[in-house]
Amino acid sequence: MELNGPDLEWPAVLAVGTVVAILGAYAVHRRLSRRSARAAAPVANSEALTSLPEYQRALRLHRVRMAVLALSAVLLGGAALVGAARPLDTTIDKPQTRSRDIMLCLDISGSMAAYDATLVSTFKTLVKRFEGERIGLVIFNSSAATVFPLTDDYDFINDELDTAARALGGDPESESFFAGTFNGRGTSLIGDGLATCVSSFDKVDTQRARSVVFATDNHLAGRPIIDVEQATELAKAKGVRVYGLNPEENGPDEEAVQMRELVTDTGGHYFPMSDQTAIRGIVDSVEAQEATLIDAASRSLYSDNPTLPIALAGLGLLGVIGASRRWAS
Repeated sequence: MELNGPDLEWPAVLAVGTVVAILGAYAVHRRLSRRSARAAAPVANSEALTSLPEYQRALRLHRVRMAVLALSAVLLGGAALVGAARPLDTTIDKPQTRSRDIMLCLDISGSMAAYDATLVSTFKTLVKRFEGERIGLVIFNSSAATVFPLTDDYDFINDELDTAARALGGDPESESFFAGTFNGRGTSLIGDGLATCVSSFDKVDTQRARSVVFATDNHLAGRPIIDVEQATELAKAKGVRVYGLNPEENGPDEEAVQMRELVTDTGGHYFPMSDQTAIRGIVDSVEAQEATLIDAASRSLYSDNPTLPIALAGLGLLGVIGASRRWAS
């Protein structure tokens, strides 16, 4: 962050207030001068009085008190005007983000129902291990739907994953979570889901390393638009590494073998969910990809800073009270 110095939100208040104060002071001065001229009367032989040391001392003290009173009033009024103009501290924030993007891709078909809540918990654990990376979430069944696009707002990400956990846990108030996932023919269209995840990355940003955490049992039940082999080729063409997370591996079944071969072909890795090292393995593999810090768009941050005008107004008020009391005495 870079401090850009103090500023005023409403500088016109200070300008207009200063002009009004000057005109007001001039009008009061003219009126008092005319009243003093009319009230003045010549007094003969007054030199003997005005030359006395006590008179000279009292006159000097009076002038000092009046000067203090005037300066304190100006300080009080000026500080009040500055406070009314709302002083701000302006800070230029130049955020940096890590050049890695991660799409969480979750199969929510019927064969995954027993595992999805656990997988969402796994996703939350993964999110806690990352710092600065952008993360998105796509769910799919007969069609794919984006729950949230790539973002580095981790509070938002965790809130959305909490919503996903409630929905997948059977909360009837969270049924809208599944909107957009039943628009195709069949269920568990693996290739369509993976292709949607791969296509969710920025099309023009080639600086970022891209990864998909693909949670599925790879049990196809329908006719996808894009089969899983084509989706894998799309991932390779776009430079996306796929990390497979299979919750239903009971030995080297055909679907598990195919999934392992396809994800490793993209440069990613395959993990059964029962593998205790899966989370650490995915995080280490993603972080092993070269990443540089990218400067995001600068933004101005404003914070109220009334300390100085309040302090000056208090000082001016003390001066006005003190000078007025001593002058009146």
